[in-house]
Amino acid sequence: MPDITVLSIFQVTILVLASLLSIIYLIPIILIRRFHTINNVFTANLSIAAFCCSTYWLIYFVLYLFYTNVLSGNTICAILGYFEMMCTLQMPLAIVATSIHRLLSITYSKRSTLSTKRRAIMCISGHWLACIVLPLPRIASFNNPYCDTQKWISVYTFVMYVVVPSIISLVNNILIFQHVRSSSNRIQTVEIGGSQNQRHKISRRDLHLLRHMIIMFVIFVGGWTPVSICSIFVHVELTSTIMLVFTLLAESSLLIDMLDLYLYNYELRKYFNKKMRICC
Repeated sequence: MPDITVLSIFQVTILVLASLLSIIYLIPIILIRRFHTINNVFTANLSIAAFCCSTYWLIYFVLYLFYTNVLSGNTICAILGYFEMMCTLQMPLAIVATSIHRLLSITYSKRSTLSTKRRAIMCISGHWLACIVLPLPRIASFNNPYCDTQKWISVYTFVMYVVVPSIISLVNNILIFQHVRSSSNRIQTVEIGGSQNQRHKISRRDLHLLRHMIIMFVIFVGGWTPVSICSIFVHVELTSTIMLVFTLLAESSLLIDMLDLYLYNYELRKYFNKKMRICC
């Protein structure tokens, strides 16, 4: 059994907090009707993604610390490798799905060919389908009893975690901000009824969500890039402390992303504050 250090305990604590915060975030969105909005659907999807990722790594580290013998064998390694990638992909792809939905919402805002609900279903379904399909090479890659990950799989994992989501997110956000900027230039100074104020309100809401999605994505990429790169260059000797720090950085990004979701959702914070005052 590996030595249990302070950093190991800290890792488990961070993952427990991230899992709990994601569950607490989901409960009112699921149960209370006034929170059933499209934006909250996507933030709930992000919360589910954070729960899947943090819970997988929590289970993995508990097994690693206390039941090391379980983490051996070709079949177990293949299964764990698949779920590792599937669960970790949840966060970046959930953020990408949100940015794609925002782009479609702005592009098709005046067209009836694609309803808001249909766009949301398409984006969220695409996110989950990608998370199920993309990790499949991890299953086929394990053909040895030592659980060694082939280098091409490590490169593939890094590309799927960081490179591809970064490119898609960057392109989406550039297109969105270009569209918003060009639309703002076309707005006339004379207000017609109350429609112009509503257009500004919707634009601010969309941009507010996009800013937080960008922040969350940068946090995730910043947290997971070091440990993903280290898995590629396995021949480089690193101390166990450095690897623990890199792993801790990746796990901390999940907790910070969950905290950012709370910062974004003012109505949900207001609801929790009200409940806390009643309890106190």
